[in-house]
Amino acid sequence: MDEEKIITIFDNDSETELYKHKITLERIKNELIDFGLTSNQSKVFIYLGKYGSKTAAEIAKALQLPRTETYHLVNSLQNLGLVTAELAHPTKYSVMEMKQAIETLVKQEQQRINSLAGKEESLSELWKQIPFYVVETDESKSEKMQLLHGMGPIINKIKEMVESSSESFKIYGSILDVLRFYHSDVFDWIEESTSKLQMIISPVSKTPEFISELDQEKIRTIASDSDSKCFIINDAKEVLIFMRNATHPTRQTFAWWSDSETLVNIMTSLFELSWEKGEKLY
Repeated sequence: MDEEKIITIFDNDSETELYKHKITLERIKNELIDFGLTSNQSKVFIYLGKYGSKTAAEIAKALQLPRTETYHLVNSLQNLGLVTAELAHPTKYSVMEMKQAIETLVKQEQQRINSLAGKEESLSELWKQIPFYVVETDESKSEKMQLLHGMGPIINKIKEMVESSSESFKIYGSILDVLRFYHSDVFDWIEESTSKLQMIISPVSKTPEFISELDQEKIRTIASDSDSKCFIINDAKEVLIFMRNATHPTRQTFAWWSDSETLVNIMTSLFELSWEKGEKLY
């Protein structure tokens, strides 16, 4: 006799009542992944949160996971402080409320960052104790490139670019890209620098308030497929090109940085041509 299938909120059967929650569920799972959980850890957390205390065997059966992996998942969630084990036989597992769980994950990440920051000076001193053996050659001065995955590393690179900028800082992108930069304090950094901002954005029906507060001589709009394009040029010496911009989820965003003179010149020409064709916002 076939084993009865357990229907959960993770099933894809569009005929079930629970299917209507699938999109919301995927969004919650992806958010938990952004907080550092794996995909299966997120699924176990959500399952226990919505179905109550369960044994490892029940979790494995419901989520169609190997039994050994399920034990590893609940143990790892216990180590993170998100799951508790009930003193029963067999052992049942339950999770804390979502708000409390997120607060726990945030505190742990803050503690990790504080711990790393505390090692900065000591690691720097250790590094200085080892002599350098690099011989400066023409090869060591070659053009460089770097792939950046996720908004964290990308924003850090943009901050480096702003801090080294002294003449011009050019931004080309969609309104979603610009909003993402705004919420990451990029425009505050530019304002504190001596660099001149120029920005080209796609036309918008409703202008965000912060854009209306900027010097309108620094902004142009252009009607094109600019929603899919985003790049930044600093002092005509380096360029950051988004291969996946704000039209994609944050975790899927990645960009390509380079100080290639040829590439910088090409992107600068594209920006200047678009600037000439662009129109003022007001």
